[in-house]
Amino acid sequence: MADDGAILKGYLSVFAGDLGRLLIFAAFIPLLVRTVGEGGFGRYALVMAIFLPSRKVLNMGLFEATKTYVSREEGAERDRVIATSFALHAGMLVVGIPLLAGLFTVATDGSLQLALYLMLGAVVGEQLYYFGRGVLHAYKREAVVEPLIPVRSVILAVVGLTLAAEGYGVPGVFAGFATGFLLTGALSTGLAFREARILPSPRRLAFAVYGRPLLRFGVQTMALVLMLTSMFKVDILLVGYFESDVATGHYRAALQVSEFMWVVSIAMEQVMIQSTARLWEEDAIGELTALTARMLRYVVVITALLVAGVFVLSEQFLTLYFGPAYEASVLPLRILLPGVLGFAMARVIWPVLQAGGHLRTLLLATGTAVVINVALNLALIPMIGIAGAAIGTSVAYGSMAVTHVLAARTVDLRPTKGLPILRIAALGAATIGLLWVLVPLGPWWVDLFVLPWIGLALYAAGSQVLGVLTVGELRELVGEFTPAD
Repeated sequence: MADDGAILKGYLSVFAGDLGRLLIFAAFIPLLVRTVGEGGFGRYALVMAIFLPSRKVLNMGLFEATKTYVSREEGAERDRVIATSFALHAGMLVVGIPLLAGLFTVATDGSLQLALYLMLGAVVGEQLYYFGRGVLHAYKREAVVEPLIPVRSVILAVVGLTLAAEGYGVPGVFAGFATGFLLTGALSTGLAFREARILPSPRRLAFAVYGRPLLRFGVQTMALVLMLTSMFKVDILLVGYFESDVATGHYRAALQVSEFMWVVSIAMEQVMIQSTARLWEEDAIGELTALTARMLRYVVVITALLVAGVFVLSEQFLTLYFGPAYEASVLPLRILLPGVLGFAMARVIWPVLQAGGHLRTLLLATGTAVVINVALNLALIPMIGIAGAAIGTSVAYGSMAVTHVLAARTVDLRPTKGLPILRIAALGAATIGLLWVLVPLGPWWVDLFVLPWIGLALYAAGSQVLGVLTVGELRELVGEFTPAD
């Protein structure tokens, strides 16, 4: 049987870490915009669009492979998996960092090149963090490693903003990134070895037994991760190619706000692999369906509420948060929102399929959405600029929900079983309608600090009346976190 309480506790730890990161970045981003300017924010967005795929390529999917294999093994065999995984993580850095540095040397110059060099320090730190996080997740010690995420965010924000304000600009920001990632990466690795009660030793290496399975799982996973990464980086890269730094900054602002709404689904994604791996081994399809459907419902209900609020209040929020010039980001953000909900749904489903080893099915589902994304962005950005990027990306995000639900059905999973999608849509539409009517009646501070609570009250009451998510079910959830007397 699935231990729902353990899964939810792991989820809460990951959610708290991601929420802390988002809150810190929520304070960091407007300060960054005002420190480096619109053009500098565009260059920052370009480096970040390179940072994410770089760290994913160097990891080679070993984070997910480590979680999966360490959670399956016990005793001395588990120690051998951990030692082998650490050696593979280190080897990827030895090979990959010089290659990336050489590529940046040939393809860039000036402050962009310096920022990319400093970004490589963050890549090294993230690789160390990936290893430690994978091991600690397998031990169900999410509460130990997840707090490092907001700690890292505080370090990079303080150091990066200080250096940028001292005149070092965007390179100074990424010096902060390197500092935060390296410190927490080293700590994560140390915590993992302490939890496993082993030290790195060549005697524990088992490349012949575990090297190939880890890499095979990792390479297939990396292909999936790169496809997923391209879903929210190809658009910014193409906008940077076709449009100015200022337009890139405006589009990045819209993306930044839309990504805040993924905190619930991102946390769910992180815990579902190790939480469902054993159910796949036991061929417990009924339990898998029930668990996935339950978690998907929670994600859809919460994300739909966030989408409704941001859709109505996007202009007030963007112009206060980023500044008046970012009114240009309002239309792209509103276009992105329907797709954001679809992508959130896919985030719940793909780790479950991944845990079951159905990577080819996932690659096909994700690859379909990637093709849609690239084709629409290439066609629309030259025609209508950042609005075209938003249309193409939103359609591709939405297609992720469709392709992943269909992929799940090919292995007899029914993730949308019992999902009250029409009732959730009605709740979202009613919330949007109420807020839209109330917005013109008060000043901006009422819009941002009072109306969200009114929208929440309506949504919560409607959820109770329509049976979408009831007080009784919430009490049961609380009970799962509360030890029995």
